[in-house]
Amino acid sequence: MLLSTPQRLFAMHIRMYSRPLPFILALVSSSSYATGLNFWESSASNSALASANGAKAIDASILATAPSSMTQLKGTTVTANVTYYQVTTDYNIFGKQSQKSQASPIPAGFMVTPINDKWYFGLAAYSRTAADISLPDLAPLPISELRETRVRPIVVSLAPSVAYRHNDVSIALTAEYLYGDYLLEQQNCGLFQCNGTTETSGNTSGWSGALSATWAVNQAMTLAIAHRFDSQFGDDEIQFQLPSITSVYGTIQINEQLQWHNTFSLSRWNGQGIHYQNYSDPVGLLRGHRHSKRAGTSMSYDWDKLTLRGGLSIDEAIDSYGGNDIRYRIGLAYRFTQRLTLDVTGFKEDYAEKQFSDGKQTLVNVSNNGVGVSVGISYQFN
Repeated sequence: MLLSTPQRLFAMHIRMYSRPLPFILALVSSSSYATGLNFWESSASNSALASANGAKAIDASILATAPSSMTQLKGTTVTANVTYYQVTTDYNIFGKQSQKSQASPIPAGFMVTPINDKWYFGLAAYSRTAADISLPDLAPLPISELRETRVRPIVVSLAPSVAYRHNDVSIALTAEYLYGDYLLEQQNCGLFQCNGTTETSGNTSGWSGALSATWAVNQAMTLAIAHRFDSQFGDDEIQFQLPSITSVYGTIQINEQLQWHNTFSLSRWNGQGIHYQNYSDPVGLLRGHRHSKRAGTSMSYDWDKLTLRGGLSIDEAIDSYGGNDIRYRIGLAYRFTQRLTLDVTGFKEDYAEKQFSDGKQTLVNVSNNGVGVSVGISYQFN
């Protein structure tokens, strides 16, 4: 049977892209969302310390790591924060170069107050699950999943916590109201032309919770553990299936001015994820293929009214290809008074460069880089 000219062109496109296409999809998915969907940059102080300071309460944002450690704060403390985070991806697919970049300010707020000598109450509002991923045209074919697409699911946690302290041990119970906001944008294209963009957006909500405990072993060492329960919620357009997360923390007071913080976390992403009703997610952008392990270490040094902070974290990607992302952090805190402190932190994320070659030349190259700045202010009332 003879093919018409459009049919022959379509067949040529199919043959050209069919062989490397699965690898291209894997490349893009594994590099685009990197460490998964957990967002660890809850405050400037936590970010500078790689969120490894769960055993040591720096300010009220301790509620985002181990709420049981809030009993270390001496009085009512309020922390407000905003983080600006940008991820830029450079694509070179069959010689066609493009760049995708997404950035947004992410606010957060925390409050801790002692009820009496033994009981404490805390309230936190922050993002703990987030993604904003844009994909370029992967092939000139009339298949929606291969056309330019953006997915942006974000989950904000509104979490009250109650902690009880007995001697050197504190325990806390946290309830989480989870507010999920989502966006899906897809380019509408036929074989030869595009005619606009389809957008799906909305919000939904659900519940979760957490348990945590902190133990002051001695004057030099404090340990903590926190466990967040998994949760499922959604509506007709999207389903959120968020994993349970277990984190352990340890802080060593090396001397009067120097502290060393460490953490290890396990996020049970395998089989969990975020599912859009009108997007099949063929490359697994929002699905967990494995659990994610995370390690972080950091140090802080007090010098007069300044505190210098620096840290390093390594996160395991949750896609089927794995790999690790490394994030470098540095921060500075300035105490205007005994009650008022300003924190500024910067961080940079290194992603592994992805390439595909036919043996003679590089056909596909994908490289990512992420940078962020966080600013926070804390005030202790009494």
